[in-house]
Amino acid sequence: MIKESNSTIGLIYLRPTMIYGYINDSNMIVFIKMVDRLRLFPIIDQGRNLLQPVNGRDLGKAYYQVLRKSNIMSGDYILSGESPISMKELFRLISQILGKKTTFINVPLALSVFMAKFLKVCTLGKVDYIERVQRMGEDRSFSHKSAIEDFDYQPMPLSEGLKIEIEEYLKKVQ
Repeated sequence: MIKESNSTIGLIYLRPTMIYGYINDSNMIVFIKMVDRLRLFPIIDQGRNLLQPVNGRDLGKAYYQVLRKSNIMSGDYILSGESPISMKELFRLISQILGKKTTFINVPLALSVFMAKFLKVCTLGKVDYIERVQRMGEDRSFSHKSAIEDFDYQPMPLSEGLKIEIEEYLKKVQ
């Protein structure tokens, strides 16, 4: 906390996880486009790593809730989606909402990283997906329990947010 004369200024950190929910986001829309275009879909490491993406609409609500809460003077809050989901289940959900039949093919993480490095060498460094591929093997799921307790943070279900984003995507591509 910062103290200036007789007033106290609290520092509140709101840390969102992977943000999605709009046609121009650079996260979920990439997955949506890939699932829409590919019938054979490669997933890294059986798609078992967890994500907990947060819808941008939920962030707006959370910021508003924090501003209205006068008893929060400082804090560090993770703003994640409603619940964790594996990459494979995420891709299945996207496929289902799109009405596509997708077959998933497992690609081991080590092979995926090797292929990304090979691609980088072949393109003389112009195409570098190494870090992205490595992140596909990491869990990115974080609890938002303190945000629920302190300002009643209630993120929407992922299926609901994805339906909205996929509807926007389909309107744009038609």
